[in-house]
Amino acid sequence: MISFKEHSFSFNNVSLAPSEQIGLHRQPLWELSYIVTGSGMRLIGDMTEPFQCGEVVMIPPEIPHCWIFNNNDTDSNGQISNITITFTNEFLDNCSSVFPELRRYIEQLKDIRGAVKFDKRNTSFIASIMKVMCGQNDVGRLSSMIRLLSIISITDKAHIVGAYNMIDKKQERLNMVHTYVICNATRNISLDDVVRYVGMNRSAFCVFFKQATGKTFVTYLNEYRIELACQLLKQKNMSVSEICYHVGFTNIPYFNRTFKKMKGCSPTKFCND
Repeated sequence: MISFKEHSFSFNNVSLAPSEQIGLHRQPLWELSYIVTGSGMRLIGDMTEPFQCGEVVMIPPEIPHCWIFNNNDTDSNGQISNITITFTNEFLDNCSSVFPELRRYIEQLKDIRGAVKFDKRNTSFIASIMKVMCGQNDVGRLSSMIRLLSIISITDKAHIVGAYNMIDKKQERLNMVHTYVICNATRNISLDDVVRYVGMNRSAFCVFFKQATGKTFVTYLNEYRIELACQLLKQKNMSVSEICYHVGFTNIPYFNRTFKKMKGCSPTKFCND
């Protein structure tokens, strides 16, 4: 993780397996992301849409988001890749103060409330600059970043791909749990992970969730995973054991018991019916 005490902004050019991509998160930073390799589903705030390689998306601070990459759309090494720049409002204020020429652009940028996907023309400009930044030193990247600010502030032709509408606290927390499960169900989720994301202590969350849904979080998570398993069983492209681990279970007998309890039959019978 880059230190904002030593750098004005963070620049990351990463290649990794689809399953290693960070899950649903929110942060007090602006994020500019260029998808170099990969495709899948993108969840930002209140919108979920498919995405393709080549897209450039900018997300204002505090909007929950994640990219869920397809496992079968990778490079020859089985990896996806993206270039991401993050920066603070303080960085924008400093640029506005030091460079009067940028003031108009930064004021426009800070007025943006929703996440945007740039139009074809600006995507080409932004992507070309970000690719050049991969080979630059810190000073070179800073000059490129200043150039980027004048481009990413122009969003009149951009497409809105997510916003964060304020709702009552109870519904907000339930939505957070739901989106967290959607994005991370196939991973190893612990109750502490969810509690930390929602911002409650463990006992308070358990009481809240049971009262709000009538079920425990583990039951809710298992129900979602079993529904995923049913979709995969219908496709008949994977074995029962493969599906078990793919949807987040770590124990085949437990998966079989849970499946039968919820669906009234074994996974094998469900698949053959």
